Amino acid sequence: MKSKLRFVLPFLGLFSVCLFQSANLHASETLDDGLLWLTKAEINEKLGKPTYLYCEEEPFRRYMIVTPEQENSLRATFLYDVVIHDFYYLNRGGNNLEYRIYYGEDMSEGKNTYRVKEYSISFLDNPIPLGKVAEIIPEFKPAYQCPKVYQERLVNFNNIRLIFVTEKVNDLSKKIGSLFVDPDKDIKDWSLSYDVILVDNEPENTSANSMVKEVIVAVDGEYRIGKTSHVFGTKLVKNPLQ
Repeated sequence: MKSKLRFVLPFLGLFSVCLFQSANLHASETLDDGLLWLTKAEINEKLGKPTYLYCEEEPFRRYMIVTPEQENSLRATFLYDVVIHDFYYLNRGGNNLEYRIYYGEDMSEGKNTYRVKEYSISFLDNPIPLGKVAEIIPEFKPAYQCPKVYQERLVNFNNIRLIFVTEKVNDLSKKIGSLFVDPDKDIKDWSLSYDVILVDNEPENTSANSMVKEVIVAVDGEYRIGKTSHVFGTKLVKNPLQ
């Protein structure tokens, strides 16, 4: 019996260490934004019941926006399972915001789980100076430390997009990029990023006073941006928040 215990106890100790390390690994797989990769259930628990549900038929043949009470009838109108996204209308510090939470299908653990692949925040009352965005959207704070900021002009629109690329590259950011953004296996620099959409006719000489109408939180990287730079006339600019 003692010999069996001598074998079992070290095994249990090793198992506990492995379990502890696995738990730490799982816990460390987060991004500074606080929402990316959360499940749909976790978002609903964190933000409450969504104001509206949104879904679209591939490739954008039709889309529908309904209240949460109409979800079952919404699904009945499609011939296959569609991804249902969440729209939230929230008030932060006296500012009315629209959060659009977009989910992707994660099959990596052998079951279909809907996780946040990106989300956008629109300022519904008035545009906000770039330097004030983090006061209303705290998850935008890492943008202040971004060493790489790219400026693009949106095709067919008179808007400038600033892409703040952080250096927050980890296993989770790589997983999100490969699952939901671009299957290109050569991309190794997926990281938390912020697309800042300026108001119409805002000049290219951007600064902390440039007016912002929308922020999109996702993962991106210098390699991916370079692949489309010829389309958007992408150029590297100094971080206007520094």
